[in-house]
Amino acid sequence: MNHVSMKVTLLASAFAMLAAACTEEADSLTNGRGKKGTGTKTEGTSCTSDSECESGTCDQTGHVCTAASQVSEALQCNVKPQGARSYVLFDGTKMEEQRTNEGTGVNRARMKPYGVMASEYQRVLGSTPDSIKTAGPSFNAAPARWYGEPVYSGVTMNTAFNISFEGCLKFTAANDEMKSAPTQDTAKDQCTSFMRKAWSRTPSPEEVDACTDLAVNKLSAETDASRRWAYVCASILSSSQFLTY
Repeated sequence: MNHVSMKVTLLASAFAMLAAACTEEADSLTNGRGKKGTGTKTEGTSCTSDSECESGTCDQTGHVCTAASQVSEALQCNVKPQGARSYVLFDGTKMEEQRTNEGTGVNRARMKPYGVMASEYQRVLGSTPDSIKTAGPSFNAAPARWYGEPVYSGVTMNTAFNISFEGCLKFTAANDEMKSAPTQDTAKDQCTSFMRKAWSRTPSPEEVDACTDLAVNKLSAETDASRRWAYVCASILSSSQFLTY
């Protein structure tokens, strides 16, 4: 397997590693709103928690079960908060009436801006890859004194993998536990530990299994143990779980 083919395989594995998690957690982006519940109470029935309702959620203001189709309006941004001041515009309308309603928890999974990536590599690897210092254009970095919402492209992802691999090679070379080829047990331990550190959360069993399979089986053609571990490390650091917040 040549370097290009291995990189394609690794990038594909990085996304596949997250497939189960993305499927399971898709509804968590809206805090479970719109998801069918496990309770028996129907719409309009009094409740104290979401679990009591058979669909939708428990409206904590009226304390009744709401239908899933109504939950998108749960966060009423166009209603003046109790005790807050109402601002009247020149045309006589109230400022809060023009606010757009939005679901809670949807402002997540935003790409990390280029400006924080050096410190993120330092946090996880203990050192900063030299190539990150000149990678601003590949990360669509905004000009000085400007801000733009980060939007990653294929070029960004390829650059992120190359930078990650550079840093991971240095990391694995200095780690005695990674001087031997991964086994089922060592891969599981290292994947769990590294994912937790890189992603700032505990990985799911499915994510650990995918990482273990990558280390033990999919990268078996790589004979250099340190490089093999570095590929595993780079696949984790080029995943959406590391590149977003």
